[in-house]
Amino acid sequence: MVIGHISIAYLARSRVPRAELFALIVASMLPDLADFVLPQGNQCRTSCGLYTHAFPAFLVLAVAAAALAHAIWHRRATTLLVAAMIVAHVMLDLLTGFKPLWFGGPPTGLALYRYQLLDFGAESLLMTVAWVVLRRSADPPRWAVRYVTLAGLIAVQGAFDVVHHRMFG
Repeated sequence: MVIGHISIAYLARSRVPRAELFALIVASMLPDLADFVLPQGNQCRTSCGLYTHAFPAFLVLAVAAAALAHAIWHRRATTLLVAAMIVAHVMLDLLTGFKPLWFGGPPTGLALYRYQLLDFGAESLLMTVAWVVLRRSADPPRWAVRYVTLAGLIAVQGAFDVVHHRMFG
C-alpha cells in the first residue's frame, strides 16, 4: 500500500483541520521509510519489517514520531494523529502484505500485492475518495487538492506496482 497510506492522512486532515498534513503524510509512510534505513539484502528483507511493522516496534516508532511532531509543530492534533497514522499503517498493511505482526508470530495478511490490478484499483479509488473529501473540507492545503497532485499520486502508485511486480513477481 502506497497511496492508500497517504489517503488515510488526507482523511484524517479533513476531519481535523488544525493538523499538519505534511506530518500526517510522512507518518502514514514512516514504517516503510524506516525500512529503507535498515540494512538491505535478502536476509534483511524477510526480517527487518519486524523492527518497523511488528508489535511492539511500531508502537515505539509511533511514540518517537509523535514526540518529534510535537517538538516541531506544538499541536496536540498533529501529535496524536501522527501516532495514529503509524498504527493505521500497520493495520492497512494487513490488506496488502503478509508478514508477522509480532516477534515470533505467524505471517498475517491478505497479500493484496499479489493482485497488482486489484491493488492499483483499490488504492487509486481510496486516494480519489480521500482527495475529494479533503478538497471539500474546511481550508484544505491548496497543493494537496490540485488535480495534478491526485494524478501524480496515482502515477506513483502505478509505478510502484510495476516495479514491485518486476522485482517480486
